[in-house]
Order: sequence, then C-alpha cells, then structure tokens
Amino acid sequence: MFTYEDRMGQRVDLFMEPDHAGIPPGHVLVAAYEQGKWLMTRHPERGLEWPGGKMESGETAEEAAAREVYEETGATVGGLRFVADYIVHADPPFCKRVFSGQVTNIDREAPLWETRGIAWLDESDWDGCGALSSHMDDEGMRRIRRKVIEGERGRNG
Repeated sequence: MFTYEDRMGQRVDLFMEPDHAGIPPGHVLVAAYEQGKWLMTRHPERGLEWPGGKMESGETAEEAAAREVYEETGATVGGLRFVADYIVHADPPFCKRVFSGQVTNIDREAPLWETRGIAWLDESDWDGCGALSSHMDDEGMRRIRRKVIEGERGRNG
C-alpha cells in the first residue's frame, strides 16, 4: 500500500493488488495508453482526465468501466485489466478501481455525457500540460501511469 495526500488535501491509500483495499469499488477509472498517447476526456470544469465515474446498481466494475468510457468519449474499450484500487478518505470514504484497456473503436457520433469530448495526450506532454485535472497530477496517478506503461510495453514486446 502507498499512502499520500491528494491535491484536495484528502488521504488516499493506493493498492496495486486487487481486492486489498478492504472496501469494494464504487467508482472506476480507465487509463487507456496506446502508441505513446493517453485517451483523455475533456471535463468542462476540471480539464483533461481519464474517463470514469460511478458504478451503477448491479453493474460489475468492468461493465462500468466500458460504459463510462463510451459515455464520456464515444470510445469502445476492450482487454480491460486491473491496474489499482485506491481509497479516498472523504466523508464517506470510497474506493475507485483503475483499469487499463485498449481502444477498439471510436463512435464520433455518440452523444457525450458530462464531457466536451475526447483528447489524446502524449506521455511526453503530461508534466507540462496545464489543462490536466487536479485529480490526475499527484504521486498516486504517476505510479498508476508507470504501471500502465510497463504493462503496455510487456504486451507489445
């Protein structure tokens, strides 16, 4: 477990093994990294961030991840793999499950929910990007990014 304070001043516990968080995930986040670029959504208030959101009743984390990516970007993702769970110690605390996945299709005509569309962010531009959501720029997200990139390199040889 890795514990840190996010930009909102809340304690966050990051777990790189599934089901070690102690509470089940109620939210999901999808970090799709392909050919050196990250699939991002343009949130109208927070800026660029990975697509994700709350799980709906009766939905698995994988189903929620695929649905949220489509609703926010019009992209279909496959090959979802567990990356991390993290608990945000808000009131009440909640657990978010992070997946990596591959974009298999983009429906440019899809109606988008709560976003202003898709963006692709180069890994090399991440640190200098002033448009990132504050949720995306902390030590926990840096660790998650490294794990996703390592997984992508392993998958592609």
